[in-house]
Formats: sequence, structure tokens, C-alpha cells
Amino acid sequence: MEHWTVDKLIDDQTKGWNLDLLKNILSEEDISNISKIPISRRGIADKQDLLSHLKSEVSEGDFKVFTTTVYLVWKRRNELVFEKKFENPSKLIYNSYQKLRDFKDANASCPSRHSDRPQAAEWTPPQVNGFKANWDAAVDRSRCKIGIGVVVRNWEGKVIATMRSQRTLFPEAKLAEALAALKAVILCKHLQLQNLILEGDALNVVQDINAERRDWSTVGLMILDIKAELRGLKSWSFHHIPRSSNCMAHSLAKDAVKLSEKSITLEEAPPCIQHLL
Repeated sequence: MEHWTVDKLIDDQTKGWNLDLLKNILSEEDISNISKIPISRRGIADKQDLLSHLKSEVSEGDFKVFTTTVYLVWKRRNELVFEKKFENPSKLIYNSYQKLRDFKDANASCPSRHSDRPQAAEWTPPQVNGFKANWDAAVDRSRCKIGIGVVVRNWEGKVIATMRSQRTLFPEAKLAEALAALKAVILCKHLQLQNLILEGDALNVVQDINAERRDWSTVGLMILDIKAELRGLKSWSFHHIPRSSNCMAHSLAKDAVKLSEKSITLEEAPPCIQHLL
């Protein structure tokens, strides 16, 4: 099976999309969406120039669809080569829009807060002598960066520790959330906390952690790492919570994207979440 790259889909003579070729490998809907993406008529030195030029000529929405589709083509190729999984090419555009919707949902703003202590009204403390860690991830698709936020509190609601960390990674929502969950577990192990509850608003990640099945995908391997780290804890549980109950971790994650290095605080809260205390 031949692997198609973007340059092979462009007609050398017209410098436009090779529609005859596209008709042989894609559905009419996919062709319609791809043909709407303009192609530069001038020479492009390299891939970075191509992306920069494309970003300046198309709308933000079309550019996001394009970059997401390119990633899914690459991901589909890897799954076929390494996992022997075949996905129908006609699903690529649909999956692109679905991932963009997931990305938008994952970065939705937290509800505004009007009470004096809004977080206390929504956050439930653990049992006496217990600890609760909330984790979240934010993604910056334009820079291919993710931000990770973790806040650990005790049974009295006191902030024991926070962590903000960013790294360069393709900003797939589930992958980012799984990495955030892993970092939360590792932080709690370093703090030697027991009787631990971990909460996040990524339902699919929480379900995978609590499930018995094994998944050998990139996210699945990260879930296995989480389970391996959890074996070192005396008592733990993973729970899903709504976004409105996870705003402190979300604010830390969004702030983490702007940092150049990891930041960990002990027994104090950084400025970005002071308004939520």
C-alpha cells in the first residue's frame, strides 16, 4: 500500500490539488474539504515555510482542520505499520473535526465564580488524614505544547503542593490528560502521601485507569505507567469530576503553558489560583 504525502497530492504543473488523484483515494466529502485549502503559487523553501504561509492565507478554523488532518494521516500510517490496524481514509476528515471539538471542550473556560469561597462549595475534602490531588491539562495547538496542572489538598482543604509543568508534545487531548494524571501520581509519591484520591475531568482517561483491559497504543502505555506507579501507594482511587469542580487544576495547567520550566510549590498557592482559594 502506497503512503500518500501532501506533496504527492499537488499537481506539479498547476501547483494546485491533483483532483484526479484525490478522486482515486478519498471520498467526495474529503475531497471537497481538502480542495478548499489554498495552495501557495510561489516556491516554498521547506515544511516550516509552507505551514507559516498556509497559516497566513487561510482562516484559523481551516488551518486547524489541516494540521489535525496531517497528524491523523501520520497517526494512521503508524498504526498500520506498527499495530497492523487499518482505518478507512474516508474517516479522516470526520475524525479531524471530532478531535477539534474535543480540544475545544478540553479548553473550555471554567464557570465564573461569584461567592466568597466558590471552590469550597464544589470541592469535597477527603476523609480525615486523607489527601486529594486534582489534575488537568491544557493544550496550545499553535505551538504544539501542553500544560499540566496539579493541586494537592488535605482533609481541611489546605493546599499541600502544586505543580505546573509544560512540554512540547502533539496536543492530543487524551494524551495530554493521561500525561497529567501520570505526573499527579508521581508528585504524590514523591510527597509520600497515602490515603489518596485523584480527580480529573477527563472521563475517558479515568475510565481507562480503572479498567482491567490493556491497550498498547501510546495513551494505553501511559495508562500502564500510571498503574505501575499506583502500586506503590497504600490506598488510592481515581474519580471523574465535572470541569466546574476542577477549575484550580485547570488554571494551573493554563498557566503552565507559559512557563519555561517546571514549577512546584509546597504549602502555598501560586498567584494564578489565589482567586480560587
